[in-house]
Amino acid sequence: MCSLLVKIIPKFFKILIILLIGLFLPVFAKCEDECLNVKNADSHNFYKTEKTFVSISPAMTEIMYALGAEGSLIAVSNYCTYPKAAKDKEKIGSGYAINEEKILKLKPDYILALDISEALLNKFRRLKITPLCFKYPDIQAVYNNILTIGKLTGKEQKAKEVVEFSKQKIVLAKRKAKNEGRAGKRVLYLVQARPMIAIGKKSFITDIIEQSGNHSVTAGLNSYYPVILEEYAIKLRPDIVVLSHFTDINEVKKFFPNTRIVKMGAEQNDIINRPGPRVYKGVEFFAGL
Repeated sequence: MCSLLVKIIPKFFKILIILLIGLFLPVFAKCEDECLNVKNADSHNFYKTEKTFVSISPAMTEIMYALGAEGSLIAVSNYCTYPKAAKDKEKIGSGYAINEEKILKLKPDYILALDISEALLNKFRRLKITPLCFKYPDIQAVYNNILTIGKLTGKEQKAKEVVEFSKQKIVLAKRKAKNEGRAGKRVLYLVQARPMIAIGKKSFITDIIEQSGNHSVTAGLNSYYPVILEEYAIKLRPDIVVLSHFTDINEVKKFFPNTRIVKMGAEQNDIINRPGPRVYKGVEFFAGL
């Protein structure tokens, strides 16, 4: 009897595991597709009927306006400042502190966001409001996001035009930098000085710098925004140090007294840090250094 149970019980657990995998795998797959990276709009039939959206990402808001789809965008975050017309939209908080009550009152079909907001937005799924959270590891991913939103909103042709325009501008910027002998510079991009935070290979800003014909000296760090020691930064021997708008330039000069330091203005800072239709302007900025 005991030997029979030994044989039956493992089989029982194997069957149970298979059933559980079959039950939950579609749920996991759906979350991967919708929350982390919307890869195939066709499979969801999103674009076949008119839908309404709210956006908690300035980049997603910019994409909607660039495509001429702002009519279906009923609310945006407090940080959605471009274009100017976005400031007049209903506000639903920020990507870190959204007004859930207002979103439920507006009853949008979809919430547009970046993948960093996935955990925050999953709760809306059971309320029949679908969060669409987009990955953006590089410029190509940004283009893919634009094309996907084009499908979702019925603006496919316009999305293709936006992407093609950006590609052409990047080619021209890179060519101009090369012809004028400004390419090939070693760039240290700092988000802040204390602690010193740079960009790693997982940040799309690294790809922006590489696409400009220059090189990010922290591209080899396997992170999004790694914290680095000042001594390490000095040993990288950058040709140029680029600072975010919020970084104290005097703090950085202490470590790089003989290195060219460029501090971005507020508008340029937004362009560099928003994975949207103005991504080519980020490339133009670094190509012009």
